[in-house]
Amino acid sequence: MKRRQALKRLLQASGGICATFLPGCVNHQHLHLLFSADLRQFERPLPDHRITPVGEFYVQSYASPPDVDLNTWQLQLTGLVEQPLPLKFDDILAAPQTEFYLTMECIGNRTGGKQIGNALWTGTPLSPFLKQVGVQDKAVEFLLHAADSYETTLPVIDLMRPDVQLVHRMNGEPLTKAHGFPVRIIIPGRYGQKQPKWLTEIEAIATPKKGYWERQGWSNTAKIATHAITQQVQEEKVWNKNYHVDLPRTGEEGWQRGVTVAGVAIDQAQPMEWVRISTDNGQTWTEAEINQPSSPHEWTLWRYLWKPTQPGTYKLLAQARSRTETQKIQDKNGKDGSAGILKISVNLDS
Repeated sequence: MKRRQALKRLLQASGGICATFLPGCVNHQHLHLLFSADLRQFERPLPDHRITPVGEFYVQSYASPPDVDLNTWQLQLTGLVEQPLPLKFDDILAAPQTEFYLTMECIGNRTGGKQIGNALWTGTPLSPFLKQVGVQDKAVEFLLHAADSYETTLPVIDLMRPDVQLVHRMNGEPLTKAHGFPVRIIIPGRYGQKQPKWLTEIEAIATPKKGYWERQGWSNTAKIATHAITQQVQEEKVWNKNYHVDLPRTGEEGWQRGVTVAGVAIDQAQPMEWVRISTDNGQTWTEAEINQPSSPHEWTLWRYLWKPTQPGTYKLLAQARSRTETQKIQDKNGKDGSAGILKISVNLDS
């Protein structure tokens, strides 16, 4: 029995190796500080971009990363098309290349979680290849296949968009094995669940079908919801498993000098109108400083200088607003992406 067939049967029999947790086997990387000490000097503007190093970029996979032989690898465009097309790696390199910033987030990223990263991707648009093969009118979806037997689907119109890319480089270097070598697909506005790594086939189909994680109850559209994530209070990294911060009154990190609160915000396709901060558990709000990324698919950086006057325990919240959507305070349906607000508890010593 071939390795892929054996793996597929194992997954079917077990309900998926990671089905009891989140989409993909989680391999968290170290969460680095959003802003170093010099960028906490508010007279300096926010940077245009913040790139997550490949070694710190979160890793998700349906099963163990497969070994792919570049010499034999092909991307097959098949199914309801006029002329099936096998693409070799050289064919993708020979097509017009583009570089773009895009933030990737796992649909299973809990509120305030670490499964999010931003990279500079290099690749080529998929749509010219789809036009070349001639997608038939009766095709309603594309079924995406990966070398690890993972599959997911999207409507034909979504993959025909000019911003859907076949990428082969990440932050200027070839994709690593963990991140999808040799080629993965990037579909802006969707959680990572819809963007398979180790892509091997794009099949046009006439009957809608749900992919593996969708059959487990996760969203079939997987569109990114508007949300802000607090990542840093002073020099303390914060996330959903570390959301209590104690600050001294005086000293280099003393709260009397002011408290830096910083993070990111993303939306599926629109710029942020504002990110606002509450230090009193949502009773009052103040707008934070934000940057203006060139792409609506790249996270917006934000920071806020809080100047408390009294010691005590405070609840910090960050909320984002795009042109059409305001982040919910609570999001009870985590299977379409957790877009609620993480409450950070900050204790200011007397």
